[in-house]
Amino acid sequence: MKKTQRFKRLAITLTGAVALVGASLVGVSGLTPQASASESTYLIGTGISDVTGAIAENGAFGYASHQEMKGLQQRVYAHAFIVADQVTGKRVVYVSVDTGGIFNAVRVRVLDKLKAMYPGLYDEGNVMIGITHSHVSPAGTSTDKLYEIAAEDKTMHGFSQQVLDITVDGIVNAISKAHNNLEPGTIEMKRTNVHGITRNRSLAAYLQNDDVSKYDDSVETTMDQLEFTSDTGEKLGVFNWFSTHATSFPMHWDLYSGDSKGYAEYLYEQKFGTDPHQDKTFVAAFPASGTGDMVPVAGNSSSTPEFVGTSDDYYNAEKHGQEQFDASWQLWNSPGDAVKGAVDSRGRYVQFRNYVVNADYTEGAGDQTLCIPARGYSFAAGGENGPSGIPGIYEGMTKDSFSIRDVVNKVDQSDLGGLVRFAFASISWTGNDPCQAEKPVLLPDGRWGWASTVVPVQLLRVGNVAIVGVPTETGTMGVRHLRESVEQILAPLGVEKVIFSGATNDYAGYVSTREEYAAQHYEGASTEFGPYELAAIQQEVDGLAQAMVDGTEVSNDAWPKVSTRGKVNRAGVVLDDKPLRQQFGQVLIQPLEQYQPGETAKAVFRGAHPKNNLRVGGTFLKVQRQAEDGTWQDYLTDRDWDTSYRWEREGASYSRTTVEWRIRQGTPAGTYRLVQDGDWKNGWNHRIIPYEGISNPFTVN
Repeated sequence: MKKTQRFKRLAITLTGAVALVGASLVGVSGLTPQASASESTYLIGTGISDVTGAIAENGAFGYASHQEMKGLQQRVYAHAFIVADQVTGKRVVYVSVDTGGIFNAVRVRVLDKLKAMYPGLYDEGNVMIGITHSHVSPAGTSTDKLYEIAAEDKTMHGFSQQVLDITVDGIVNAISKAHNNLEPGTIEMKRTNVHGITRNRSLAAYLQNDDVSKYDDSVETTMDQLEFTSDTGEKLGVFNWFSTHATSFPMHWDLYSGDSKGYAEYLYEQKFGTDPHQDKTFVAAFPASGTGDMVPVAGNSSSTPEFVGTSDDYYNAEKHGQEQFDASWQLWNSPGDAVKGAVDSRGRYVQFRNYVVNADYTEGAGDQTLCIPARGYSFAAGGENGPSGIPGIYEGMTKDSFSIRDVVNKVDQSDLGGLVRFAFASISWTGNDPCQAEKPVLLPDGRWGWASTVVPVQLLRVGNVAIVGVPTETGTMGVRHLRESVEQILAPLGVEKVIFSGATNDYAGYVSTREEYAAQHYEGASTEFGPYELAAIQQEVDGLAQAMVDGTEVSNDAWPKVSTRGKVNRAGVVLDDKPLRQQFGQVLIQPLEQYQPGETAKAVFRGAHPKNNLRVGGTFLKVQRQAEDGTWQDYLTDRDWDTSYRWEREGASYSRTTVEWRIRQGTPAGTYRLVQDGDWKNGWNHRIIPYEGISNPFTVN
C-alpha cells in the first residue's frame, strides 16, 4: 500500500488556535478553567480494579477451542488513567483491561454508567478501552453470535451475565478511582524499538506488501510508554504499548491468567508495592498495540515446531513477560520527553454496512464499498503458529486456487480433504461473493447477523502525544500506515508521536493490507469487510485527526445493538455437597513437611463451587508465613503470579480444590501454610456460607 495524499491539510494560525482554546472553555468538564497552568498543565489520576469473573465452568476468548476453565493462576484487572487539561477543562480516559477482547456490550454499558455518575464528563469521544489480549482470561461478554461461539465452553455456552457485569463494574470502578485521584502532575513519553522478542507468523503474506523495503524488520518493534508523576514526586503509573500476542499459555491451558503482559504488570507492581484494594496505588498496564501477525518468539507448548516454546508454559509466559518488562524498565530509567500541550479527543461509531471508501484510499481502484462481513476458508485453517488441523483446509486458499481436488496448491490431495472442501463448499452458498475479491467465503456471518457492522474509531490527544484506537487486530504494516498517517495530519498541532491501540472499544476481527488480503492467509481471511477494510479504517482515523486539527466535531453514524435478551447463561450452582464425615475446607491431601525453592507446595481441600462468590477484590487462597511472635501473616494471594487455585467437580455436587505455590528462588526461609477460602451453597435454603481450609504448616529451607 503506497502512501497517498489524504485530506487537505489546513494551516492553523495562532489567532485560530487561541480562538479554539477559548471556545473549548465553554462546556461541562467539571474543572474550573485557569488562565494559565500553575505547576503542571495537567491533572492526572490513575486507578486499578479487579475484573476477574467466573473462574470455573466458563470459557475463554482467543483460541476458540471450547476451553473450559477450571481455576485461577492470576487475577486480572482494569487499569485506568485520566488526564485533564487545567487550562481548557478537557479530559481523556484510557483503560487497559487484562482480557482477550472488549465488546460493544461492555463499552456501551460502561458509558451508560459513567454518564449517570458524572454527567457531561465522559462519553464515546473521550473514553477509550484497550486490552492486553490474553487468550486465557474470563470470557462471555459479547452479545454478537460470532464471538459468543468463539468463547464457548464445553457445554456450548459462550455468554456469561456474571462475567459481563463484573467486567463492566470493574472498568467503571477503575475509572472512578482515577477520577477521584486527580491531582496536578506531569507525563513523560518514551519510545524505543525492541527487537528479537516477537516474530511475524505470516511472513509470506507480509512480504507481499510493496513497501516492505522501507522497514528494517518484519514486525512492528515500536514500544511506547507513558509515565505519570504527581507534582509531589509520587510515581502514579506506567502504561506501555507493544505489539505482540499474549499467547504464551496454550489453548489447552485451563487456568485464567493475564499471560505474559499480566506478568510484566506484576513485576512493576512488585517494585512499587501496588495494592489493588486501595483507592490510590501505583498502576502498571501493558495494553496491546498491534496483534495481527505478531507472536512471541518464546512461543508456547502447543505451537507448531517452528514457533514452539518449551514444555513449561509458566516459563514461556514468564520469559515473554520478562522481556517486555526489561525493555520497559530500561525506558523507565532513561530520559523521556515531557508531554506538553492541549488535551482533546474525537470518537464515533461508524456504520460499515455499505460504507464507501474514497478513491484516495484505494490505490487506484476508485471508490469502493465495503462488503457484508464474512470469513474465508483460511480462517478455519488457523495461523502458522497454531493450525487447526482440519483436513483439506489450509492457509492461502483463494478463489483462484480453491479446488475440491486441490489440483492447484497441492497442499492436501487426500480423499478426506477433498470431502471436507466439498462439504464446506456445499454449505457456503455465498462463497462467490464478488465483493470479497480473492476470499472464498466459508462463514457468511454478516448475512446471518452474527457480527455487528457498527464499529468504533477513536483518537485521543494529550499534548504532543496522540493515541489511535481501532477495534481490529491490526497487522505489522497496517499499524505503521495508520500511525504514520495520523502523525502527519496532527503535526500542525505539535503532535510528535502517535501510539497505536489495537482491538480497542470493540472486537471486529483482523484487518490486513490490500496485498496481504490477496494472499488469503489466516489474517486476510479474517478481515471481515473485504479487501478495503483497512482503507476504510484509515479514512475514518484520518478524518478524526483532520477534525481535531480543524477544531470541528464528529458525530455517530449509528449506535451498536447490545441487547442481552434471549442470551442463555450456563446453569448456575444448584447446591454444594460433601461426604457425610467431611467438612467444607477440610484438607484432603496435606503438603509435605518441607520444601526447597524451585519446588511446588500443594494442598487439596474439600471445597465448593467458586461461582457462589467471585470474591472480587478478595482471594480464593493465601500463602501465610509464621512471624516470630507465632502469628500467621499473609504472604501471597491469588493475585500473585506464583500461586494457583484449581477447582474440580466430583460427581454431581462434590468439589475438590487445589492450592499450589511455586516456590521461587530467594523465598525467605521459614514456616508457611496454605489456606483456601470459599463459599458453599446450601441446597435447602440456598444460603451462601463462607468456609476456610487451613493446611498443616511446612518449612521452606
